[in-house]
Order: sequence, then structure tokens, then C-alpha cells
Amino acid sequence: MNQPGNNQGWGIEERLSILLKPVTPDPAFIHSLKARLNRTPELMLETSRKQINLLTVALGLVTGALLLWLIRRFKA
Repeated sequence: MNQPGNNQGWGIEERLSILLKPVTPDPAFIHSLKARLNRTPELMLETSRKQINLLTVALGLVTGALLLWLIRRFKA
């Protein structure tokens, strides 16, 4: 790269500064972004569905037991 005949990488900063226009960010956006990053995030806990799941399983077992009892009662 430091050889005098190798000029491929030289002047890349100048070429990029000519081709690319600098971006000036919107101050309102910067302020809102800074405020959101500094704010403590809200913590949301999900409600437990254990009781509903347990009730569903219990209802299924009771229904199954009732059906078996009815089937055996009418077959005999």
C-alpha cells in the first residue's frame, strides 16, 4: 500500500466527500430519541393462565368419567 505505484486507495476520503452529502439530523428527532433512551422501560407482567388451564383439564376429566359411567350403565 505504501508503494509509490499503487494509488488505488489514495484519495478515497476526498472522493467520498465529493460524492456523499453530509446529513444533518432533525434536532426534534435527536431530542425524542435521547428522551426514550434515558427513560426506564415499562415492565408489563403477563397474567398467569395456570388456573384456566387447570380448570380445563379438570372439566375434561370429569366429562370423560361421566361419559364412561353413562356408557357402562346403559350397556349393562
